[in-house]
Parts: sequence; C-alpha cells; structure tokens
Amino acid sequence: MNWYHLTVDGDQAAGKVQQYKEAFEKAFAAARGPRTMALFQRERDGGGVDLYFTPEAGRHAAQLLEEWGCTPCESPSLMGLQLLVGHNEITYYMT
Repeated sequence: MNWYHLTVDGDQAAGKVQQYKEAFEKAFAAARGPRTMALFQRERDGGGVDLYFTPEAGRHAAQLLEEWGCTPCESPSLMGLQLLVGHNEITYYMT
C-alpha cells in the first residue's frame, strides 16, 4: 500500500499545515480513529513542510487527499517526522 505525500511551500506554510491538520482531524474522528491512520510532517531544509499520510488515510480520507493533490509515495523515513494526527504508537506499525 502506498503512503501519500504533499509539499507545502512558502511563507504561509504553517497556516496551511494547520488547515490541513484540522480537516484531517475531522476525517480521523469520523473514521473512529483507526490505529494506522495518521498524518506526519517533516520540515524542509529550504523552507516549507512535507506532509505524509499513511496508507490507511487513503481509505478514510481519499476525497481530502485527492482535493489537496497528494501523490502516492513510499513509506518515509522516521528521521525528522513529527506526528500531527494519529495515535502515538503508529511508529510501531511503521518499522
């Protein structure tokens, strides 16, 4: 199963990320908080943020991912990832 990726560029990245986070939190709650559904972020060296959504997000938030222009990707490295939405134990499922 694929992960999903979205790059948020620009000076307004923090505000945009907050909007994505809030919308994703609603989808997460509506799906009853699946154990492997999560949203992560990683700061980019040149500014901006990379957002990563677990494969489970594709099942429960497909419409959001499509609207936002997310693209399928490989599982990201845990290095530098910050959990924004999901259960803390999600990293156990990623190893």
